[in-house]
Amino acid sequence: MKPTCLFVGIDVSKSKHDVAVIDQNKQLVAKPFVIADNRQGYQTLINKLNALRQNNGQCPVKIGLEATSDYWKNLYYFLCAQSDEFQLTVINPVQTHHWAKTQLRRAKTDPLDAKEIALFMAEKNPSPTVRRTPIFDIIKDIDQRLSVIRKQLTATLNRLRLELTKVAPELEKAIKKLDSKRILAVLIQLPTAEAMAQAPVETWRQIRYGKNNVRLPQTLIEKLKQCTTHSVAYKTGPGAGIAVQSLVREILFYQQEQQLLRQHMAKLYQQISDQESLLCSIPGIRRETAIALEAYIGDVHRFPNAKKIVAYFGLNPTIQQSGKSKRKARLQKKGNPIVRHKLFMAVISIIRQKKGPIYRYYQRLVDSGKPKLTAIGAAMRKLLVTIYSMLKNKQPFDENKM
Repeated sequence: MKPTCLFVGIDVSKSKHDVAVIDQNKQLVAKPFVIADNRQGYQTLINKLNALRQNNGQCPVKIGLEATSDYWKNLYYFLCAQSDEFQLTVINPVQTHHWAKTQLRRAKTDPLDAKEIALFMAEKNPSPTVRRTPIFDIIKDIDQRLSVIRKQLTATLNRLRLELTKVAPELEKAIKKLDSKRILAVLIQLPTAEAMAQAPVETWRQIRYGKNNVRLPQTLIEKLKQCTTHSVAYKTGPGAGIAVQSLVREILFYQQEQQLLRQHMAKLYQQISDQESLLCSIPGIRRETAIALEAYIGDVHRFPNAKKIVAYFGLNPTIQQSGKSKRKARLQKKGNPIVRHKLFMAVISIIRQKKGPIYRYYQRLVDSGKPKLTAIGAAMRKLLVTIYSMLKNKQPFDENKM
């Protein structure tokens, strides 16, 4: 009896992929094989799968790939572009890992992993993954790069503040925002209290900042000179400010890189839509955040209802209860942490504005006795459900519908 469907499991890794093919009776129809992570290897996979289809009455082929880092994406998009005969499903490795435990598997090798993925496909028969435009992946990668740069920028600012305690402690205490353009313009020219105190008026006048090369305000000059006169800094003399200047150049580089990446995100989004993101209509969400959230969500129709998208990003509460023991509920936190961070910051911005339905929902929970963090988590969930509804119905934010 010929198989009615072939199930393919692909264990993805960096340089190679292990492949196993089984039928609906969970029996191997061919010896497991390995393909290289290049065009030749991908073509070998297609040729073998086409040959198996011909030998088995042109039966449908369902392929499952584990979402191992980003290594699966080249193979996934190659298969999508080459043939419509295959049903592709990208599987969360957590699913296959826990499912393999239920099978009491004792060994773990790449060929066995591929077979387990094929068995998972045959038993669970998951829905095919909704294809997403690669532009969304590009925007996601840019946003992740922005997230890394923000952390590096914060760390560098902290190091700059520490260095200033050695060369200009009075200045470090007086200036709250070290990453302002005019303060950085001063520090790149006059990196120590000694240099500021001894600098002639002409030197201060030559310092410019911003796109329009604006001069420093006289009030700022007088404040800085007052702070640095009679400083107690122990680092003085030649070379005392070299570390400060290096840190300032690093901060300026990060700021320029952030600006450039944001511009690229906006241009890429214009290839998807010639209008502003619908999410920009939500008070408290910036343009950059709106574009990034759309990229992380992708095709909103892959989520059949709001509960699915809430669970996907880990904003659903989890309860652990057994007998008389019942632990405190908390967020699942199994989704993308960057998305949760963006929703958290958006909710904080909304709370500071003290207006809108999400703020009123948050305040109602706090007034009822809920802890503030619990109320923020609930507001994040409500915001995500609102975003889901907006994208699904293609409607801007409407306070009256909440």
